[in-house]
Amino acid sequence: MSNNTSIASDDLDVLTADLDALLKEFPQKRRELHGCLGRMLQEEVNAQIAQAGFKDGGEKLKSWQEMKVGSGGGYTAVRPTKSATGSNSPGAITNYNEAGHKIRKPKAVHKGNKKYRYRPKINVPYVDGRNFYEAARRNVEAKAIQIVEEFVDELAKELEG
Repeated sequence: MSNNTSIASDDLDVLTADLDALLKEFPQKRRELHGCLGRMLQEEVNAQIAQAGFKDGGEKLKSWQEMKVGSGGGYTAVRPTKSATGSNSPGAITNYNEAGHKIRKPKAVHKGNKKYRYRPKINVPYVDGRNFYEAARRNVEAKAIQIVEEFVDELAKELEG
């Protein structure tokens, strides 16, 4: 009986060593996984911006999008650059286009003694959002699941030896 215990103990030691090696490599592998997912997501966001119907194809908006992988490698995001702040920053303009925005009413203007009010040609109170982030999120989900499954399979192969 002690012979079987010895074999099981040796197998457990090998498994423990394999797990330790895998856990040491895991943070870097997880960062690589999130980098791959981020690049795929950024490509999809750029494709959705191009299809959103902007006059210039959304080139300015696409140039503002950047992929960010978390410092611990645990998440990835595509978001506007943080080059400036305020109502005309890349983040604000991206948000206006993504979610929509209110159109301000024209002010009354005095021309001489008469009060003149500009009448706009467009009579809508709100500009609809383009929702390119949401569309990208829907389109990427199946691809992301496939990439994660491949990642898990690779980890399982490394664990098997």
